[in-house]
Amino acid sequence: MADLPRVCVLGAGTSGVICAKVLKDHGVPVDVYEKGSGIGGIWRFKNDNGVSTCYRSLHINTSKRLMELSDFKFRDHIAEYPTHWEILEEFERFVDEFGIRPHIRFNTEVKHCERLDDGTWKVSVEGPDGPYTEHYDFLCVANGHHWDPRYPDFPGEFNGVTFHAHHYVDVHDPHDLEDKRVVVVGMGNSAMDIACELAHVGQGASKVFLSQRSGVWIIPKIFGNTPQDKFQRHPMEEPSLIEKLRRKFVPRGLRVRAFDTLIQTIINITVGNPKRVGLKPPKESFSQRHPTVSQEIHNRLIHGDIVPKGNIAELMGDKVKFEDGSIEEVDAIIYATGYNIRFPFFDETFISAPDNSIALWQRIFDPKINNVAFLGLIQPVCAMMPCVELQSNLIADYLCGEVHLPDPKTMEREMIETDERMKRQYTTSKSHTIQIDCPEYTFELREDWKRCRKRAARAGNSLPVERKTEAKKEEPASV
Repeated sequence: MADLPRVCVLGAGTSGVICAKVLKDHGVPVDVYEKGSGIGGIWRFKNDNGVSTCYRSLHINTSKRLMELSDFKFRDHIAEYPTHWEILEEFERFVDEFGIRPHIRFNTEVKHCERLDDGTWKVSVEGPDGPYTEHYDFLCVANGHHWDPRYPDFPGEFNGVTFHAHHYVDVHDPHDLEDKRVVVVGMGNSAMDIACELAHVGQGASKVFLSQRSGVWIIPKIFGNTPQDKFQRHPMEEPSLIEKLRRKFVPRGLRVRAFDTLIQTIINITVGNPKRVGLKPPKESFSQRHPTVSQEIHNRLIHGDIVPKGNIAELMGDKVKFEDGSIEEVDAIIYATGYNIRFPFFDETFISAPDNSIALWQRIFDPKINNVAFLGLIQPVCAMMPCVELQSNLIADYLCGEVHLPDPKTMEREMIETDERMKRQYTTSKSHTIQIDCPEYTFELREDWKRCRKRAARAGNSLPVERKTEAKKEEPASV
């Protein structure tokens, strides 16, 4: 349809290319801007976009089944828990199979996005041939939230090597840590992976200390012969009648408590009490914070290859003092301490995430702006990719007039209620500001989707966002 709005997608990571594919399927004209020379975002090893990175040994923490898309299955030879190379390999195949690559402008950085008085977007970019601007009717933000490292602030000074896990590649890159004494700060997936890799005797550091601020629930990738997410509904699958009845008639608090009791019992039986290996026990129930997935951490701990420590109390030159009063000589500190959520192409006063907090309707729409959507701005326990496919289909239906969102006041109220409920459920932390429960989120998104379809039908399926722009590259005026 020639009158559908033109869309600009920011970023060609997995979220951006999935969105582009869905929009293309719906006949929506779309351009994708990517700072680097290839797709994949964080799954492209040594990505030349300068912001996306992954370590050499990285494997995803969700099974292949839960990462697949509704019409794109991974090939049989891809591992059950794939490496970053395998994930990129499949998404390279994805963009070629569905004809997405011609829609991507590589080596092109979006510098600034400005919403003009007529509601359209002026997008200023820097491409291979220099700066220019384009105009679009709709903006899809898919720049990710794992690219701006967040560092803690400890008293004192440290004379050794310090860097964020974001920059870790392997034992020798970006710093040679072989036979060094290393502190890894954090208890998330990256912290566990990096600590375990460095702790391989004779292949890595001479000593690895794991600094914990608080305890977390740690689940293995495999329970016996069963992937830990085997019984989780795929985000693109329609909820069963049993799930619908359970969510309708069983109070949410009761459902959460029952699930927590079950999963915590399974973890305690199969993995054991974390105090047995020196880890802090989690203070919260399973559903109150993001769990860590690691098949190896307990093995490294029981062999003494990793020494568990509490939080850092003070940096003392070539030593580190921990909260229990112990002092260790240390050569390097790796901070696996999370990321800041930022949108560098927006003015701070326009759209930002102070303290990593940004409330959105269904984690997608800003009630005040009808022509911008956010993709993958969630922290799921399941795989991100099919969640983004679901989000992208809602956005596409919206742009095609098949969906009408609630009025801004209703959206604002529902958005705030959902955001406050999330913050009550999860422990207060900058790492838990965009957390979702995958089955709950995808169920509620589908329910709102149905209501939005009925609303659009009553309005005659008019387009919520009009087509006002045409493809026209504008060069900056010469000085």
